[in-house]
Amino acid sequence: MSIQVKIEAETSVLGAVFLQPDLIHSIALLPEHFTDAKNRQLYTVMQALKNEGIVIDPVTMFSKLTNAEALKYMTDLAGSCPTAAHYQYYEKIVLDEYEKMIVMQAAKKFIETKDEQSMGELVEKAREVRSYDVKDQTTQNEDMLEIYNSMYEYQGPLNGELSSGYPALDNVVGGMKASDLIIIAGRPSMGKTAFAVNVAINIAKNAAADKKVNPTGGLKQVDVFSLEMPRKSLLQRMISSIGNVRSEVWHDPYHVLDTVKGNIIQAQGVISGLDLHIDDNSSVGVSDIERRIREVRASNKVSKHVIVIDYLGLMKLPEKERHDLSIGKLTGGLKLLCKKYNVTIILLSQLSRGVEQRQDKRPMLSDLRDSGSIEQDADVVMLLYRDDYYNRDTDAEGLVEVIVAKNRNGAIGTVQLAFVKEHSKFLNLELRLAEAK
Repeated sequence: MSIQVKIEAETSVLGAVFLQPDLIHSIALLPEHFTDAKNRQLYTVMQALKNEGIVIDPVTMFSKLTNAEALKYMTDLAGSCPTAAHYQYYEKIVLDEYEKMIVMQAAKKFIETKDEQSMGELVEKAREVRSYDVKDQTTQNEDMLEIYNSMYEYQGPLNGELSSGYPALDNVVGGMKASDLIIIAGRPSMGKTAFAVNVAINIAKNAAADKKVNPTGGLKQVDVFSLEMPRKSLLQRMISSIGNVRSEVWHDPYHVLDTVKGNIIQAQGVISGLDLHIDDNSSVGVSDIERRIREVRASNKVSKHVIVIDYLGLMKLPEKERHDLSIGKLTGGLKLLCKKYNVTIILLSQLSRGVEQRQDKRPMLSDLRDSGSIEQDADVVMLLYRDDYYNRDTDAEGLVEVIVAKNRNGAIGTVQLAFVKEHSKFLNLELRLAEAK
C-alpha cells in the first residue's frame, strides 16, 4: 500500500470527525500515527479540544490554529469526507501502515548498526500499536462457533464472566460482563460507595486466587476512580471491610488495641497483593478513562479490565450545554468505551429527591437523575434501598435490597444482602446469618 493511500486514510479520519465530532471519543489514533505533518497538526488540535471538553468544528479549530496554510488546509479538508460511516476502516489503514513503518525502521537500523537492543525497542513499539486497534477482529462465523461451544463446554455458572462476590446477585445479572456499563444508584447513605468497593475487592481477590492457580493466565485489573473521596479515606474503608475494622478506629488509630492493629496490617497486606489501582483525581472525564484503558491494554497482560467510577455527578462534563445533554454525552461516551475496549464499567449515580416524597421509598428507574440518557445507555441498573434508614422499627435491620431494575441481557429482580455499616462491608445473607449464630 502506498504512502499516498495512508495519507488519504488520514484525511478521511479527520474529515469524519468534522462530519461527526463525537467520533473523536471513539478513535484510538495518536498524533504520532499520522504521517502527513498537516494532518498530524490538525489531529493534535482535535485531541486538545476533546481534552478541554470543547466541541470540534471549523470555528473552534480556527481558534487554535495560527498558521495561514494550516487554516486553508483545514477549510479544504472539512468538506472532503462524504460520510463518517467508514471511519474505522480508514483508522485501521492508518494503524496498519504505521506499524509497517516501525518494523521497516527496525530492520533498517539493525542492518546498519547490528544493534539488537535498539531493534528490540522498535519492535516493542510496533507491538504497542496493536493495543490501539479499533475493534475485535473475530468473524461472525467465529462468534457462531463460540455460541455453539458454550452449549457443550462448561465454563462454570457464570460462563466465564467475573463474579461480583455475591452469588444471589450473580444469578440475576449473570456476573460482571465485559462490555457492560453497570449503574449502581441510590439516595445518600444507602451504601453505594461501600457496595461498589466491595464488588471491586471481590473481583480483585478472585483474580489474585486465579493467578496463584495459573500464573501465566491473563490478569484481571480493577481501577477505581474516586472523584468524591480521597484515596487514603477509600483505602481505610477497604481495610475496614477486609479486616472487620470499625470505622471509628480511624479517628485515633494510635490508641486501638494491638489485635485491631494486627487486623489492619493483615488487611493492608491483602490489598497490596491485589491488582487494584485507586485514582482520586477530582477532575475526570471520558477521555481520562480512555487514557487509563489504553495504558492497561498496552501492557498486553490484562485479559479483563473493570473500572469503578464514583460518581457520575462529579465527572468532568464534555461541553457547556444543557445539563441533561452533557450527562447523556458522558454515559454515551462511557458505553462506547465499554464496547470498543471490551471493558466493564461500574458507574455510581445519585437518585432524585422524588424518592423521599413517596410513602414507599423503594427507588425506580424514573428516579435516576437525568434518567433518560442513563437508562438508555446502561446495560444493568442496580438501585440500592435500606429500609432501616427510613423505618426504625423495621424487621430488615442491617439489610440492603439490591433492586436490579434493568438488565439488558438477563433477568430483573431484587436481591437482599447484609450490610455491616460500621465495617463498610456487604455480605451474602447466608454468611451473615451464620455469623449471627
